[in-house]
Amino acid sequence: MEWLCTAKQRDAESVSKFLAHLDTFDLNEYIEAIHFGEIKVPSLPFRRPASRNYYGIEEMKQGELDFFKATALSKSAAPVFMCSDMPMADMAEDLDFGKKWMFGIAVALRKGLHLDIIHNIDRPFEEMMLGLESWIPIYMTGQVSPYYLKGVQNTVYCHFHYVSGAAALTGECINGFHEDGHYHFTNNREEVQHSRRIADHLLQKAQPLMEIYKAPQADLFRAFLKNDAATVGARQNILSAPPLYTMPEDLLGRILKRSGMSAADAESINAALKQQTENIEQILTANTVIDELPHVSEEAFRTSPLTLSLSNAFIENTVTYTYEEYTAHLKATKIFAEQHPNYTVRFAEKPAFRNIQIQIHENEWVMLSKSKAPAIHFVIRHSKMLSAFQNMILPYVED
Repeated sequence: MEWLCTAKQRDAESVSKFLAHLDTFDLNEYIEAIHFGEIKVPSLPFRRPASRNYYGIEEMKQGELDFFKATALSKSAAPVFMCSDMPMADMAEDLDFGKKWMFGIAVALRKGLHLDIIHNIDRPFEEMMLGLESWIPIYMTGQVSPYYLKGVQNTVYCHFHYVSGAAALTGECINGFHEDGHYHFTNNREEVQHSRRIADHLLQKAQPLMEIYKAPQADLFRAFLKNDAATVGARQNILSAPPLYTMPEDLLGRILKRSGMSAADAESINAALKQQTENIEQILTANTVIDELPHVSEEAFRTSPLTLSLSNAFIENTVTYTYEEYTAHLKATKIFAEQHPNYTVRFAEKPAFRNIQIQIHENEWVMLSKSKAPAIHFVIRHSKMLSAFQNMILPYVED
């Protein structure tokens, strides 16, 4: 009865499933599995009338595929814009169409195009999280900027708007009557330019669904962290290992030397340690921070050793603790807590996740950081998603 009546708990379960997928996801394995490196961007001319209309679900499917063909075969490097609140269930039943649609996305990415996508999140929370889960591989390429439109949108008219440098595909239907929907394809320059202006207007109305940082955006990421450290608000972090900012420099130096880390990577890690230390000291002057991290037994550690979290340095090489190094870092974390009244550390018997860290700035944002395959950070500000992350409940033990 509690589960049925408590939306927050159901949302938290959806978040947990999403995080479990993110934790185990390996972009390199995914790329290999779909043979992404073998995808050939076609160069043959695409013969399609300057405009064409598509009526009904089957023709509309073909219209979407024709749009991707025209985009892939053009010489334009302009970004691709995608926005749709059209029904999805009936098209999703066609697995063959789904594969072709994802192949169209893959070809656009392979071509090096950037995708601006306005997601329709005016749907049940669980469906929204499942949709985001399917987009994880695409987000991790760093070629996608996801957005959403704030507020409840029109529930009678459904709209469709795709545009690239070569073509535009627009359409509409009445909610509940998808089979009578209509798409219009064009590669006429003036019509494409008009559709691009409409896309730009929509982007001005949209809010970022998440900010995505990979190694090329390292400077922007560091600036974000520095600016945020000066803002008010409680913080809570769910970590897979003790935080870097509680580690003594000499201990870090010994670990990096033992692991054979290159001089360049060691320099990046030390720079990340310095910045994290400065940021946490500034945050703790006026705000509380709770770190939740694993305190595992020696037996459990020998079975499954923990690794340093180096995602803030965008280092993807795995650096595994020895048990002695791990316990030394735990001890340093406890001393850090004693020296900083606004800092609290809680312990779990085992890591909630192996490859991701979760940082929450209360009522402001949640950041999901993945340490490898690839090293990437997702900063989410959407209020409903933020609330679900804040209401996650994990098992803790008193130390």
